[in-house]
Amino acid sequence: SASDIASSDELLISDAGTIKRVAMSGIKTFIGNGVAPVNTIGDANATLAVGINVTSADATAPRTWTLPASAGMTAGEAIIIKAYANAGEHAITIAGSGDQTIDDGSTSSFKLESDNAAVTLYYATDDFWVIV
Repeated sequence: SASDIASSDELLISDAGTIKRVAMSGIKTFIGNGVAPVNTIGDANATLAVGINVTSADATAPRTWTLPASAGMTAGEAIIIKAYANAGEHAITIAGSGDQTIDDGSTSSFKLESDNAAVTLYYATDDFWVIV
Protein backbone atom coordinates (compact mmCIF):
# COMPACT_ATOMS: atom_id res chain seq x y z
CA SER A 1 0.00 0.00 0.00
CA ALA A 2 0.99 3.67 -0.19
CA SER A 3 1.90 3.68 3.50
CA ASP A 4 4.39 0.76 3.31
CA ILE A 5 8.02 1.58 4.08
CA ALA A 6 10.26 1.55 1.01
CA SER A 7 14.03 0.93 0.84
CA SER A 8 14.54 4.53 -0.25
CA ASP A 9 12.57 5.99 2.71
CA GLU A 10 14.76 7.71 5.28
CA LEU A 11 14.88 7.98 9.05
CA LEU A 12 16.60 10.60 11.14
CA ILE A 13 18.90 9.33 13.89
CA SER A 14 21.19 11.00 16.37
CA ASP A 15 24.81 9.85 16.28
CA ALA A 16 26.20 11.29 19.56
CA GLY A 17 24.26 14.49 18.94
CA THR A 18 24.83 14.71 15.19
CA ILE A 19 21.61 14.22 13.22
CA LYS A 20 21.98 11.82 10.29
CA ARG A 21 19.60 10.72 7.55
CA VAL A 22 19.66 6.97 6.99
CA ALA A 23 17.84 5.11 4.23
CA MET A 24 15.86 2.03 5.20
CA SER A 25 18.14 0.04 2.86
CA GLY A 26 21.07 0.97 5.16
CA ILE A 27 19.16 -0.23 8.20
CA LYS A 28 18.36 -3.49 6.39
CA THR A 29 22.08 -3.97 5.72
CA PHE A 30 22.91 -3.25 9.37
CA ILE A 31 20.28 -5.64 10.73
CA GLY A 32 20.50 -8.27 8.01
CA ASN A 33 18.14 -9.29 5.27
CA GLY A 34 16.50 -12.16 7.14
CA VAL A 35 17.88 -14.77 4.76
CA ALA A 36 20.06 -17.48 6.29
CA PRO A 37 23.17 -18.52 4.36
CA VAL A 38 23.21 -22.13 3.12
CA ASN A 39 26.27 -24.35 3.51
CA THR A 40 26.12 -27.49 1.34
CA ILE A 41 28.04 -30.53 2.56
CA GLY A 42 28.74 -33.54 0.40
CA ASP A 43 29.73 -37.05 1.48
CA ALA A 44 32.50 -35.83 3.78
CA ASN A 45 33.58 -34.69 7.21
CA ALA A 46 33.07 -30.94 7.42
CA THR A 47 33.09 -27.78 9.48
CA LEU A 48 29.59 -26.39 9.97
CA ALA A 49 28.76 -22.77 9.19
CA VAL A 50 26.34 -20.28 10.68
CA GLY A 51 23.04 -20.67 8.83
CA ILE A 52 21.58 -23.79 7.24
CA ASN A 53 23.82 -26.81 6.68
CA VAL A 54 22.41 -29.31 4.16
CA THR A 55 23.65 -32.36 2.31
CA SER A 56 24.15 -32.76 -1.41
CA ALA A 57 24.66 -36.53 -1.40
CA ASP A 58 24.04 -39.59 0.75
CA ALA A 59 26.82 -40.67 3.09
CA THR A 60 28.98 -43.71 2.32
CA ALA A 61 30.40 -43.85 5.87
CA PRO A 62 29.80 -42.26 9.28
CA ARG A 63 30.84 -38.59 9.22
CA THR A 64 31.87 -35.93 11.72
CA TRP A 65 30.69 -32.36 11.32
CA THR A 66 32.45 -29.90 13.61
CA LEU A 67 30.98 -26.68 14.98
CA PRO A 68 32.86 -23.52 13.99
CA ALA A 69 35.53 -22.20 16.35
CA SER A 70 34.28 -19.80 19.02
CA ALA A 71 36.57 -16.97 17.87
CA GLY A 72 34.40 -14.56 15.91
CA MET A 73 31.10 -16.13 17.03
CA THR A 74 28.40 -13.90 18.49
CA ALA A 75 25.87 -15.04 21.08
CA GLY A 76 22.60 -15.89 19.32
CA GLU A 77 24.08 -17.10 16.03
CA ALA A 78 22.36 -20.27 14.85
CA ILE A 79 23.45 -23.40 13.06
CA ILE A 80 20.71 -25.50 11.51
CA ILE A 81 21.71 -29.03 10.53
CA LYS A 82 19.83 -31.36 8.18
CA ALA A 83 21.28 -34.88 8.15
CA TYR A 84 21.80 -37.24 5.25
CA ALA A 85 18.79 -39.16 3.97
CA ASN A 86 20.66 -42.29 5.11
CA ALA A 87 21.89 -41.05 8.51
CA GLY A 88 20.27 -44.12 10.09
CA GLU A 89 22.88 -46.21 8.29
CA HIS A 90 25.77 -43.69 8.52
CA ALA A 91 25.37 -41.48 11.60
CA ILE A 92 26.73 -37.95 11.75
CA THR A 93 28.66 -36.95 14.85
CA ILE A 94 28.21 -33.26 15.66
CA ALA A 95 31.37 -32.27 17.51
CA GLY A 96 32.40 -29.15 19.37
CA SER A 97 35.48 -27.28 18.26
CA GLY A 98 38.31 -27.10 20.79
CA ASP A 99 36.90 -26.81 24.33
CA GLN A 100 33.30 -26.21 23.24
CA THR A 101 30.47 -27.94 25.07
CA ILE A 102 26.93 -28.55 23.90
CA ASP A 103 23.59 -28.14 25.70
CA ASP A 104 24.25 -29.17 29.31
CA GLY A 105 27.88 -28.02 29.43
CA SER A 106 29.31 -31.53 29.72
CA THR A 107 28.78 -32.93 26.24
CA SER A 108 31.34 -32.24 23.55
CA SER A 109 29.50 -34.16 20.80
CA PHE A 110 26.29 -35.96 19.89
CA LYS A 111 25.03 -38.04 16.95
CA LEU A 112 22.28 -37.66 14.40
CA GLU A 113 21.27 -41.28 13.81
CA SER A 114 17.91 -41.01 12.03
CA ASP A 115 17.36 -40.55 8.32
CA ASN A 116 16.80 -36.87 7.52
CA ALA A 117 17.25 -35.83 11.18
CA ALA A 118 17.47 -32.11 11.88
CA VAL A 119 18.65 -30.00 14.79
CA THR A 120 19.27 -26.34 15.54
CA LEU A 121 22.06 -25.11 17.81
CA TYR A 122 22.58 -21.58 19.11
CA TYR A 123 25.90 -20.18 20.24
CA ALA A 124 25.16 -18.96 23.78
CA THR A 125 28.45 -17.76 25.23
CA ASP A 126 32.13 -18.63 25.57
CA ASP A 127 32.53 -22.12 24.05
CA PHE A 128 28.91 -23.07 24.85
CA TRP A 129 26.18 -24.20 22.40
CA VAL A 130 22.54 -25.00 23.20
CA ILE A 131 20.26 -27.35 21.30
CA VAL A 132 16.80 -26.01 20.48
